[in-house]
Amino acid sequence: MRRDVGSELALFEIVGLAAITGLRSMAGPALLSRAMRRGDVGRQGTPFAALDSPKVSALLRLLMVGEMIADKTPFIPARTSAPALTGRALSGALVGAALFAAAGRRPAVGAILGVPPAIVAAYAGEKFRLRGPEKLGVPSSVLGLLEDGVVLSFGTRLLRQSWTQVTYK
Repeated sequence: MRRDVGSELALFEIVGLAAITGLRSMAGPALLSRAMRRGDVGRQGTPFAALDSPKVSALLRLLMVGEMIADKTPFIPARTSAPALTGRALSGALVGAALFAAAGRRPAVGAILGVPPAIVAAYAGEKFRLRGPEKLGVPSSVLGLLEDGVVLSFGTRLLRQSWTQVTYK
């Protein structure tokens, strides 16, 4: 099933999913892989068909859940540290490229478009987690759970049916 996606919709999906990778680096690729498995995102004839593999999809979901658990521990470095931010930027580029390829557009452009939202969301999420406990009076781990919920619900809805503007061929 191939998606005939308008440029605006593909851009909206890229920005949204890349922002999710800024919050949880493995969530974007995992949710995208799952959407490919469901048939909500096309992949035939793209360099990203491997994301549709059951094993790849399961591994990405496992990594996403592991990241969500590890995020609540004090041992994880800041998401804006150089290695973490690089990983988030690369995940943003991956989801951007895959979504653009699925829309029949050039993956390189999608990759470039996926990096800034991931970086901005990483900084915004870090600020929320650092300042939220004192401003809201709740522990950082509770804010982390809230962040996980936003990532999962928004990411899943973002890639489902694509806002009724998508036609299937």
